[in-house]
Amino acid sequence: MKHTKTARSLRGLLLRYLLSTAALCGGLFFVWWLVFGILLNAGFILPASSAAEASRRAADEVLPAMTADTFDPSRLDPLCRYALFPAPGSPAVLATNMNGWQLDKALNAWMGGSGNLGYTQYHLPATLADGSVCLLQYDYTVPYADPNLRQKLPDFQTCYLLLLAVLTGLLIWGTTRRTARRLSAGTARLQAACARLAAGDLSEEAFGQTRIRELDQALDTMQQLRAHLAQSLREQWESEQERSEQIAALSHDLKTPLTVIAGHADLLAEEDLPPRAADSVAAVQQSCETAARCLADLRAVAAPGAAADEPRQRVEAAEFLARRKETGRALCTAAGLHFRLVNGLPAGAVLEIQPHRLARAVDNLLDNAARFTPAGGTITLTAGREPGVVILTVQDTGPGFSPQALRKAGHLLYTGDAARHDAHQGLGLYMARRVAAAHGGELLLTNTSAGACAQLRLPAPPPKA
Repeated sequence: MKHTKTARSLRGLLLRYLLSTAALCGGLFFVWWLVFGILLNAGFILPASSAAEASRRAADEVLPAMTADTFDPSRLDPLCRYALFPAPGSPAVLATNMNGWQLDKALNAWMGGSGNLGYTQYHLPATLADGSVCLLQYDYTVPYADPNLRQKLPDFQTCYLLLLAVLTGLLIWGTTRRTARRLSAGTARLQAACARLAAGDLSEEAFGQTRIRELDQALDTMQQLRAHLAQSLREQWESEQERSEQIAALSHDLKTPLTVIAGHADLLAEEDLPPRAADSVAAVQQSCETAARCLADLRAVAAPGAAADEPRQRVEAAEFLARRKETGRALCTAAGLHFRLVNGLPAGAVLEIQPHRLARAVDNLLDNAARFTPAGGTITLTAGREPGVVILTVQDTGPGFSPQALRKAGHLLYTGDAARHDAHQGLGLYMARRVAAAHGGELLLTNTSAGACAQLRLPAPPPKA
């Protein structure tokens, strides 16, 4: 994917955000200050030093000629706040135009307090002709030029500074929101691409661009990953197809000679043969039966869909186990073993299964146990139930599974267990695991103190309505 020229790096995007925000804030402050100057030049507001200058003029020019009796507030500038005391150090207030808060500040300063915290008020004492004192109070704030506006409207300077703060906040919020929306759109596209991959969508449709260099690079990487996954799946599917075709061809090639051998063995078995020859013919027949089961497993592996399409049926558990008992006895008798069936299911219990597939899976487990159990041993098929689960267990008294076999047994063509290995190529356990998975269950392989244990754990059927 080629990036467009408008793609920016994350660093560039953030730097642009900071610079644009700073520039806009600077422009806002300039306009704010320009408007302030216009208002000042137009006489709508007064300089911040106006109250201080008015207080000094009153202290130097007006108040020295007055006494407490002749004190005339109208001769003072409206910007002057005053409190009249009869003598220095006296707490008595003869006259004032201050509000309660302002008077508290003035009294604190007049009585030699430690100072006023917060908003600073300045005080200028002026001695009158009779020794009384007028304490003038002022601050450095920008007032309205019209005294009536000063009485009716909130303090101009506070409102104007608050306006600047609000406009600055709105400007920063706007630029931040614009940048955040661009980042959110980019990350949303990235999340959508991840969701498509997680859902297994490996189509050729491009993931698109975010115009943010790092995110576009991540999308490029994901696009390459999608292509690699698609190619890998195609190769895997082709490999599976090739293997299935090879297995199908092999089973077909083996079927004819095996049928011929089995047919001749059956003909020989009908003859009156010496005991030694009869034993050899029986061994050939048994080997043919084992080979036939292997070929059946090979055909099932080569064409798994045919077996998977078998419909589920409700089968009497007792009838199903009775047929498995016949198979188990036949396998054990031929190998010189003992067979036991333990049916722990309640009377009338029903299994909802694919009967032919599950029968093959159990028979494979029985055959596997029979081949690895020493002569004189015992194979036990147990049917039991736990809440929501039906358990079919094949227990033998053989050497058990090796640790490696417990991890890998049931994988296709696994034959790595030296203690339980022959030419069966691992198809029995593999087919049993697949059948369990097709029923929504699992195959568990464990070792007990007696030998190997294989469990088919299947969901119990719901009660019939």
